[in-house]
Amino acid sequence: MKITKENLSDIREEYEKAHRLIDEDSKNDPPTEPFRSHYTARDVLHSALRKVKTLSEALDQQTDAAATVRCIQANIIKVIAKITIFVEEPRGDTLLKEALELVEMDRGKEPTINVHIEILNQLGISECNHSNYAESKQYLDQAKDIYMEAKEQELQPLTMADLFGTKDEVEKGKGLKLLESNHTLTLYYLAQVFGFLNNLEDSARFCHMTLRRQLEYNEYEHIDWALNAATLSQYYFPKNHLSQARHLLAASTFILNRYETDVIEKITNPEERAEKEDTLRYRMADVGRCWAKYGLHILATSKERLSVDDDPDDDAPKEAPLTPVKKMDRFVGLDLTAYEGQVTDEFCLTFDDAKLVMLNSLSWLKKAKEYYTKETAASQYAIILQDIASLYKHLAAFDEDDGNQCKLFKRGADQLEEIVEILNATYYLTICREAWYELGLTYSNMLNVKLSQLDELQSNERPTPHALNKINHLCEKSIRNFQKFVDSYKISLDTLELPENIDEDEMQPILYAFFHIGRLYYRIITPDKRLKLKNVENSLFFYKRFAECCLNERMKPLFAQEVGVCKEMISLLPLKIEKLKSEIAEDQVE
Repeated sequence: MKITKENLSDIREEYEKAHRLIDEDSKNDPPTEPFRSHYTARDVLHSALRKVKTLSEALDQQTDAAATVRCIQANIIKVIAKITIFVEEPRGDTLLKEALELVEMDRGKEPTINVHIEILNQLGISECNHSNYAESKQYLDQAKDIYMEAKEQELQPLTMADLFGTKDEVEKGKGLKLLESNHTLTLYYLAQVFGFLNNLEDSARFCHMTLRRQLEYNEYEHIDWALNAATLSQYYFPKNHLSQARHLLAASTFILNRYETDVIEKITNPEERAEKEDTLRYRMADVGRCWAKYGLHILATSKERLSVDDDPDDDAPKEAPLTPVKKMDRFVGLDLTAYEGQVTDEFCLTFDDAKLVMLNSLSWLKKAKEYYTKETAASQYAIILQDIASLYKHLAAFDEDDGNQCKLFKRGADQLEEIVEILNATYYLTICREAWYELGLTYSNMLNVKLSQLDELQSNERPTPHALNKINHLCEKSIRNFQKFVDSYKISLDTLELPENIDEDEMQPILYAFFHIGRLYYRIITPDKRLKLKNVENSLFFYKRFAECCLNERMKPLFAQEVGVCKEMISLLPLKIEKLKSEIAEDQVE
């Protein structure tokens, strides 16, 4: 028996009806019956499946006709399986394996290639969703192998529509296009699986392959593609692969701008257009923040590299060489010169180099603040302010002029002060803690600059009252913010007893705060001996508490340098205290 168009017409009609139900009618399903169209589609497909089985039983199973019918049957079962999984019912995987068994009988034949890959992709997704990542990878690797075999043998895969028609009705090129689309999905899912398996290098490589293929075959949604490219850049620049990261960010920005011309400008409905414009602003802000992170990394890492170069005798471990990464293919068809030319893909050597990077990142963050405002997105606005503060801090590290350094630190502090001013610590405690701690460090850094200026005075010069007031003011500001940070953990400033539930990651900054407060109290300059005595006693109190906490075996290795300073101060300060007490007593006698 031969199969004809007439044999298959009813089956085709039901198959297409089911897809209309899934793709179109389901959009109008009521909230009380969210899967109504999917259930109806599944019933229609079961009807089609019964007809296919009847047709298959009448055929010689060794013929090409029987292979085609098996392929149609597998396609229908695959769709039923997808519906079953979508409506969150069991047996979806069982149905997919049933469909897989059918197509494996005809592996490598042109009618089965696409459906074989599609079934393996679905099984890969399903196993991944069940956290069976090794099994997922096995299915996806099989799908990749079938694609490679088809390409090597120059086979002409078919679509489902081709299977319902005669050989003369095969739409040339459609099957090959579907093959490429299916393979792109395979690579996309493999990228996710490699991520779950903690193989981040292969995950990044497959992500990039997916992005490149989506561009090549013009199968992408602008916003999704741009976000995926920007996200991928965040893998590359921490590994110091700056060219790759910049290329991805440039491509992301290019595609977002293309979204405006390809999509938004063609929309005539004012409401729809406004919605798309808001989406573009939203996502451009996110990509801008990724550009800023790229710049921040360059500034921070550049200074670290220069510090190592400046101190050849330093015994600290030197920076590890770059992790070898296969050269990333550039995206074809995108003119990214203007975007890549805005910022370097090399580390900074001078203040002027660093300033260009900083200004580029700052401009992106200012644009991001236009979308993430303090009125509409307070937490995101605060995080942007944190990044701006970090930009000023990193640029200050390149500036050798004391006055300019202090100005840059002050600008950073202004950003952080705004955070604690606009946020309620009850609801945004983590961000406020970070801001208080960073403010403590920033004012301490400014203090260091002012103290170094005092050290440079000639022996016959006396510091001005303004300079001394400035030093005390910075001490007080730094202490106040460190104390707010410590107090946020419900640590009594009278005892400094740590709660038992504080984990190691939180312990480290808390102990640093103790150490800094001890140092800061000692730096306050006052002619009042009673006040000076109180400050020195406070300094000893915080230094002692820091040293006690560092007896913890987990903490000791983290503070080797500070513990040395602390021990010296703990032996020195009691003598200082006794001397001050004696002087105060003598003054009283007089």
